[in-house]
Amino acid sequence: RDPPEVFCVERFIRGYYEKYTSNTGYVNSEHWRNTPQAFSHFTFSESNSAKLVCDIQGVGDLYTDPVIHSIDGKGYGSTNLGAKGIAMFLHS
Repeated sequence: RDPPEVFCVERFIRGYYEKYTSNTGYVNSEHWRNTPQAFSHFTFSESNSAKLVCDIQGVGDLYTDPVIHSIDGKGYGSTNLGAKGIAMFLHS
């Protein structure tokens, strides 16, 4: 196929899935954890403010299906909201 299809497969994660953050600034205040927000801020800092990983969900501190926002909005699929997505997350 041109372009080739790419997909990712992960093992099944047992337990109760929680959505901790979204790609538009939502933060789960009912089941608060510091780790998801700290991880997102870490990715933003380590990328020199060029990218931010968010939409954190999973079981405990085992996360799955994240979103990557890039400052230019390029790459990483349709959930990459670019600079606007980064701003919405940081505002939360």
